[in-house]
Amino acid sequence: MTEEQYQQLCRYLTVTGLPVTTYFRKLIQGATIRTRMSRQRLDPHPAVNHIYSNIRQIARCPRARELAPEQIAQLEFLADKLCEECFLLSTQQ
Repeated sequence: MTEEQYQQLCRYLTVTGLPVTTYFRKLIQGATIRTRMSRQRLDPHPAVNHIYSNIRQIARCPRARELAPEQIAQLEFLADKLCEECFLLSTQQ
């Protein structure tokens, strides 16, 4: 393999996000090799995911037992509602 071919292979691996063996296996099988979706498209609202994760951790924390069960349920409901609204906004754009 020449240096130019190697550089081209490295570019393809970067674009597809596949390991070398998987890339060659797909080439041999004649399978369609797709580019990897950008991180932004996979996770358009990381801040919302962080908030949701934090709320879930708080709800499971042993100290959260001091809160009334209704308060914990309300926290979880609001976190779910936040994620739903974020999803609806991202599908409209």
